[in-house]
Amino acid sequence: MSESVEKIARDHTVNSMIFASIQPEVAVTKPLFPLPLVLFPGGRLPLQIFEARYLDMVGQCMRDGEHFIVTMSRAEGFADLGCEVSIRDFDQLSNGLLGILAVGERKQQLFNPRQRDDGLWLADSADLPLESTGEVPVEHLGLVELLKSLQVHPAVRGLYSEIDYTDASEVGARLTELLPLDNEVKQSFFEMQNPINRLSELEVEVTKLQIQGRGA
Repeated sequence: MSESVEKIARDHTVNSMIFASIQPEVAVTKPLFPLPLVLFPGGRLPLQIFEARYLDMVGQCMRDGEHFIVTMSRAEGFADLGCEVSIRDFDQLSNGLLGILAVGERKQQLFNPRQRDDGLWLADSADLPLESTGEVPVEHLGLVELLKSLQVHPAVRGLYSEIDYTDASEVGARLTELLPLDNEVKQSFFEMQNPINRLSELEVEVTKLQIQGRGA
């Protein structure tokens, strides 16, 4: 087994220990918004709200200063790790729908999911430990250049006017959100607590995308 694979395996083992140590009794009940995407802390997500259950949820969150949790939806259910978000902005869109800007705050472990009569999902949630911090290693500077090239796109630049390209956690998070990767792959990266290992795994996925692009 290579050194990099061993490091990633150890990271997954540590993650499992961390998640298992989080006790449901310290959890707080929050509403869930399952979506076919993965959002990291610091991520910015524009949403159009039209279903009654989510209009009520957003209204309550704005009124009471509360947060909700974005979690990756699956064919059956949703992931049990999600991202707590706050509502930073809202507006009535030209199509008549309510538009909000949700911003990721912190990773959450979910317990005891249940569905209300109106269809809204609730779950008890607890904060995950913050990721370790550090600069992007020299061997991953190519990922920084890739992120800079994506940030030039108007849609991305409109969401992220400032990105800390020296921070390994932010570079990995933004690339995971923006690259056309399978959502289960993105979720596995979300669940990593070591940002350097995430960058190593992103290098593998970027190589796969490049090979696919040459074969298209």
